[in-house]
Amino acid sequence: MTRATINGGLGLILILGLLTAFGPMSIDFYLPGLPALADELGVSAASAQQSLSVFFIGLAAGQLIYGPFSDRFGRRPVLAFSIVLYLVASLVCAAADSLPMLLAARGLQGLGAGAGPVVSRAIIRDTYRGSQAARILSFVILVMAVAPLLAPLVGGQIVAGLGWRGIFWVLAGFAAVCLVTVGTALAETNGREHRDGAPLAAHFAAYGVLLRDRRSLAFLICGGMAFGALFAYVSSSSFIYIDVYGVSPRAFGFYFAANVVGLVLANLVNSQLVARFGYHRLLAVGSTVTFASSVVLLLDSLTGFGGLAGIALPLFFAVGMVGLVGANTVAGLLDAYPNNAGAASALFGFFQFGLGALAGGMVGAVGLSPAVDMAVVMVLCAAVSFTAGRRLLAGEARERSRSGETAARCSEAA
Repeated sequence: MTRATINGGLGLILILGLLTAFGPMSIDFYLPGLPALADELGVSAASAQQSLSVFFIGLAAGQLIYGPFSDRFGRRPVLAFSIVLYLVASLVCAAADSLPMLLAARGLQGLGAGAGPVVSRAIIRDTYRGSQAARILSFVILVMAVAPLLAPLVGGQIVAGLGWRGIFWVLAGFAAVCLVTVGTALAETNGREHRDGAPLAAHFAAYGVLLRDRRSLAFLICGGMAFGALFAYVSSSSFIYIDVYGVSPRAFGFYFAANVVGLVLANLVNSQLVARFGYHRLLAVGSTVTFASSVVLLLDSLTGFGGLAGIALPLFFAVGMVGLVGANTVAGLLDAYPNNAGAASALFGFFQFGLGALAGGMVGAVGLSPAVDMAVVMVLCAAVSFTAGRRLLAGEARERSRSGETAARCSEAA
């Protein structure tokens, strides 16, 4: 592949999956190195964990910036700039000799990682429509899901062999590979002939249009709150499995991986069914299963019913459905705003990480027990996601009904 020719099919799915994996890899690769990092820099564990927080801030902010820029100037230039920024920031992280230097570099690294998911979703909208876009998004998420499945295991081996700085050398190498791939094998899907020529400010103004539209808000809330439930699980799972149920740290990795497998299976099913049933219906199904599973989880955590299995089984279904909900909400949102796909994708990413971070913080505020705290927040998030999903399904049914009535009147008039 010596020229930018890939604009669809399996090649596009693999490339976009890699670009979307910037965030998960930067987090999950990094976790095994936190204790060694804290020891070498002479800081507390809590201080070392700030490097995760600043990365999330950079990731969320970057998505809001890159979306309109990719709508105005094209997808490939924005991707190239962000990957270069990520690569340089990773090298600075590897060389950091103090916590402030590391925090600054991690914030820039998050800023660089922000373009991958935003621009990938926008490229899918440039290339596909409706249920087909949801199908491709599901495949992209399948590729991306390999990162959180393998990254903690691989990261642990890198730390053991190269130390915590080796993590950032590997991430810099990953960025270099992605940069070459974007430059040689990814076609521009938003060329001059597709852009409306509006000034950059107008593309940023699209955020206001999206936020004032009830339908787009329903998509954002449905998907964002589903990810809130996921973040509540991620922030609590290690304490629940290890501290409450006595699972070993090594065995915890398998429990965590099982839920990633659930996410992969749900997206595989979605990719096969969405063309037949449409993303509105599958979105409603996914949000319903997440809500019902979260309720079962809460009941089991309150009563102790089923022990560890009473926690693990409902989590498998609740977490697994989050990817399905995410793929279909993004497809619906981008379908409604084809001319502002970058801005719509960025706003979804901001809601995803913003509501996710809020849900993770809420877990510690409940103050009952680790399992109950997690389940309460998951139920609240899933209930809001479920409500938004039902509203979207009802709205889609009304639109089909009006279309049918219009067609019938036209037929009678003829």
